[in-house]
Amino acid sequence: MKGIGLRDKISVDSREFQVHTGNDPLKNIVKSEVFEKGKFLFSAEDPYSVRENKETEIDEEYLKDITFEQHQNTLDEIKILFLVNEKIKQIRQHLPHFRLGKVFLNRNFIDEAINNLKRVVELKPDFVRGHIKLGLAYFKQTKYMDAIKAFLQAHKIEPEYPDILNNLGVTYAKTNNFAAASKFLKKALEIKPNFKEANFNLGIVLFLSSIADDEDESKVIIPARFIRSFKEILKMSSFQSKYWHERFILTQQALEEGKKKNVVAALEKIQSEIMFQEDSSDIMDYFFLQFMFGGSELKHTKLDFFEELITAEVERNNTYADYWNELGIIHLVQCREYFTKAIAEFEKSTKIDPDFETAQKNTELLRHNKQGFLILLRAILK
Repeated sequence: MKGIGLRDKISVDSREFQVHTGNDPLKNIVKSEVFEKGKFLFSAEDPYSVRENKETEIDEEYLKDITFEQHQNTLDEIKILFLVNEKIKQIRQHLPHFRLGKVFLNRNFIDEAINNLKRVVELKPDFVRGHIKLGLAYFKQTKYMDAIKAFLQAHKIEPEYPDILNNLGVTYAKTNNFAAASKFLKKALEIKPNFKEANFNLGIVLFLSSIADDEDESKVIIPARFIRSFKEILKMSSFQSKYWHERFILTQQALEEGKKKNVVAALEKIQSEIMFQEDSSDIMDYFFLQFMFGGSELKHTKLDFFEELITAEVERNNTYADYWNELGIIHLVQCREYFTKAIAEFEKSTKIDPDFETAQKNTELLRHNKQGFLILLRAILK
């Protein structure tokens, strides 16, 4: 059967976004893509299980339903993010701005990301992750000197943090300051000798610096040192997805071709992409923002949806403390939903039988403790 496609335009403030959603029956995926003025911003993709009807044909209604759901979720996500952006502008807590800045950055809403991340470091100047994310946002905007300033501020707070040193090395390389780039990358490797990404980046920097003044645009010889570091990157578990395989194939093709201009472009591109590789998703950040500032109560089905996503993340990253913490939070939120339902059910019981003392007692107990539960939940989420 043919794939199912949906298209919509959504206006937020004075901006217009185009959302295209479709399913691929050969790959069993449904995917939404978001554009602004023809420029790709981000995509959301989910696999689905093939469901067949009685005639053993693919259930077309089922495919229509899941495609529409994905499409609507993407439209809602854009609306919610910009709604939250307005709601929290005057909030003097750094964490909501950090979460929103992170989500905006991952979706290439760069100006909004920078505005929120600048707010983060204003409210909490010693919050190192705020400076790092701000540096990454400036990097995406190709404002490399601003990115360096942000990373240096993070380095001032955490001078022994190898990821910051790695980011500085990559960013200095973008300004052709290969000496500074090499210095920071070597420092990162002193602190963390098995830091394969930094070793890979150092290999790129040393190679680029060696050909920087070479006007010969013919084939270049790729150093053995770089080849070794590239092979190490290819073996890493964090780069085993289809996405990374495709990226590395393009890089390898450029290296094999050997044309200087293409080799330099391919290495700079893969270097930047690796720097933006997230070691944690923003599912919980988006959930937090929608739950706290989204403007409407999250339905039970939506909570179940977030729980499934976060549980899947935990299964993939079960040694990461952050994921277990996030799963605990969403289970606590689900408890609140059951808590509220329980009050309504006890009240229903007392209406049916006003003399039912057990239901009366249970209703009063939950009513007295409801506010305390909400205070606890909001304290944890802040």
